[in-house]
Amino acid sequence: MELTTILELVTTVAVVVGVLFGLAELRHANRDRRDHAAVDIVRTVQTQEVRRAVSRILALPDDVDPAIVRGDPVLMEAELAVDSACEMWGAMVFEGVVDHHLLDRMVGGWVRGTWRRMRRFVEEERARTRSPNVGEWWQWLNELLEADPDPGKAAGAHVSYRGRTRR
Repeated sequence: MELTTILELVTTVAVVVGVLFGLAELRHANRDRRDHAAVDIVRTVQTQEVRRAVSRILALPDDVDPAIVRGDPVLMEAELAVDSACEMWGAMVFEGVVDHHLLDRMVGGWVRGTWRRMRRFVEEERARTRSPNVGEWWQWLNELLEADPDPGKAAGAHVSYRGRTRR
């Protein structure tokens, strides 16, 4: 074999190894990014303010009358806290920072339940303020989670993922 052929072969092998290493590093970086995003979600929901707000809203009937929300400063504060959290989560999913199935496993029930109760309020606020941006990512996220839920949602994680660990 000629020296030039050997050098071309060595160069090709080095490039292939470099590309494979780069792809492995990208995969590792993406997993790290996803893990950090998951930690951010957990930090958000672990605040007493958000937990209390979600609890207050989930105690309401579906499609609660917007006048009831507007007439109660505590509910208005709860709506703002939940709206802020859901808007952030929706944007994070849209930007690819966090996988929507991961978010669904962590807070999907909250997103769905609070949206069902507050959607009339949000829609009325959009009309009142003439702003289509009120609750936009909250609604978008709810619709995504409804259309493509985490596979474990139907039967519950305790059944769907029994005996399994992280994917």
